[in-house]
Amino acid sequence: MFYKKIFHKLKKFLVFCSLVIILFDIYDYYTFINKQPNKINAYRDIDGIIVFTGGENRVQSGIDLISNNIGKRLFISGVNPDTNIFDISEQILSDKDLLICCIDLGKRADNTIENAIESIDWIKNNNYKNIIIVTSNYHMKRSLFILRNFDSSINFVPHNVQSKFLQNKNITIYGKMKTIVSEYVKLTYTRLYFLIEKRIN
Repeated sequence: MFYKKIFHKLKKFLVFCSLVIILFDIYDYYTFINKQPNKINAYRDIDGIIVFTGGENRVQSGIDLISNNIGKRLFISGVNPDTNIFDISEQILSDKDLLICCIDLGKRADNTIENAIESIDWIKNNNYKNIIIVTSNYHMKRSLFILRNFDSSINFVPHNVQSKFLQNKNITIYGKMKTIVSEYVKLTYTRLYFLIEKRIN
């Protein structure tokens, strides 16, 4: 009987500790997504820029960086296979010469892990070491986690793109929290996936 009481209290304590850890982790994630992107003049010794498509203003933010002589080349990952460089030019009204000389399109990715795989290939093909990652603020933490697990020798520098959806005052708190929680669940799943994979291998 005594041991059952001890076990029951220990179980409650472990559940409490787990909840505290989860809450702190959620707070850390929420704080992270509210960070403002670095100013352009803050970047030093950047080799390349990678944009993960899928959210508003991501491609434009990458173009703005390369247009300001940040990095040598820009890689846009997750582009529709039917899209070419001139389609990108029409969409963002950018300098066609810049697009032709300094921008590469990745068309093999349909999700974040595939984004990371084709991005790592591009980095290695160019022998780059210092890379800016451009994606939405709520998507950045998972993107960096995956990239760093694939290759920890590369220096990945985040450039958060503020989500218009999360900033839209017409969207309810419920709608915004649904997006944040959904991405946090994906981040947690990704952490577990890589943890299990490392254990197996």
